[in-house]
Amino acid sequence: MNTNRRGFISSAVAGGLGVASLPLSSYGGDIRSHSAMPNDLQARYDKLDEVVKRPIFRKELFSSPVILETIELLRDRDNFLVRVRSKDGAEGIAAGHGSQNSKSWPAFKGLMNRFLGKDARELDTLVPGDSGKSGGIPFNSQVAVLEFAILDMMGNLAKKPAGELIGKIIHPMIPIYQGSRVVELRQLPPEQSLEIVKKDLLESKAKAIKLRAGGGGVLDGDNAPGRTEKLIKMARETFGDQIVLGCDGNGNYTRKGGLRIGKVLEEYNYQWWEEMVPFGQYDDLKHVKDGLKIPISTGESESYISTFRWLIANDACDIVQPDQLYFGGMIRSMKVARMAEAFGKTIVPHITQYGLGYLYMLHFISACPNAGKYQEFDLFSTRDANGNQIPIVYKSGDPIVSHDGVLKVPTGSGLGIVIDPDYVKKHKVVKDW
Repeated sequence: MNTNRRGFISSAVAGGLGVASLPLSSYGGDIRSHSAMPNDLQARYDKLDEVVKRPIFRKELFSSPVILETIELLRDRDNFLVRVRSKDGAEGIAAGHGSQNSKSWPAFKGLMNRFLGKDARELDTLVPGDSGKSGGIPFNSQVAVLEFAILDMMGNLAKKPAGELIGKIIHPMIPIYQGSRVVELRQLPPEQSLEIVKKDLLESKAKAIKLRAGGGGVLDGDNAPGRTEKLIKMARETFGDQIVLGCDGNGNYTRKGGLRIGKVLEEYNYQWWEEMVPFGQYDDLKHVKDGLKIPISTGESESYISTFRWLIANDACDIVQPDQLYFGGMIRSMKVARMAEAFGKTIVPHITQYGLGYLYMLHFISACPNAGKYQEFDLFSTRDANGNQIPIVYKSGDPIVSHDGVLKVPTGSGLGIVIDPDYVKKHKVVKDW
């Protein structure tokens, strides 16, 4: 049951996010066709550099400047919101990453100074590029929540959803894969963990599932001998060929172990093998990719555009996975999506478990031509850093629910939601830096 990398990737790029109803054997094609990949490495870099220069924010939707008059960081204990207002009174608000924002919130002051008094239509240049020593996930998380608040404000002004500010709406409906239960899928025996997965499927109704491999505390280790191999086999037997299966290694393997588990995944027709080697070991990642047919995905821990530039130019992965919060927002993530598209690769953003990650994913993916067939979904978790649910209502009036494993992108202006004003009032403006 060997899987077919090029078939899986090309079907996603060509067919977009149409819901799959065909059996897995329908994924066909030439697995070693790299027509989009120039032979010369420098030519690949040159092509990517040109792609990154293209503007993303649709400035043409706004006929006059939108000056950012106030930017407020709001705090309730460990949780933070960002609220922005224009000189003409337009407003936007967004929730950031719980744990990251609570650790790195002082970095927000520098961002405020960068954006205050500027024309929000120039979001492409206001959002920092790769920020050297001051960059990384903690800084990017601050950039992201500020950008989301601005997109909310600008969408409210233009009466358009956030996705329409960074591209054309291509995917109003998003098929999902179930990616929850990180701890249970590693620590419990396969029989018990799969029962939990089946229970979660009643809520997600997803047609694709991501399992977890390894986790014994050492590279190539496991919580019990043969547990991962048994889980891989049992999941296929449990869900059959009508459910797409993928697997996440979360950096638990050496290149040798990554190849070994990858071969097992291919035997049972899994459709992607995610981040099997430790973060930053890009040569090992490429080694694993070159030795397998199953599509390789990576990128959730990356914080620099230049890293994705290397991964794409050197053909070290098939699927890129920037996290909307860790990577610094939709503008930066769209640059990665466009680079991937230029070389026939797909994008499936990673979703953090805090805040409104699924909401940001929906808006972003709605405008991505090369979106993967299924997008990550961790159930409707909207916990803030204090452990409370963020109370929201959708401007369209209808809550987002999974219909046969498909989520509808919010159609209301901006982020498409209203955060409960009483919840917002509990957050006070940060004045003591």
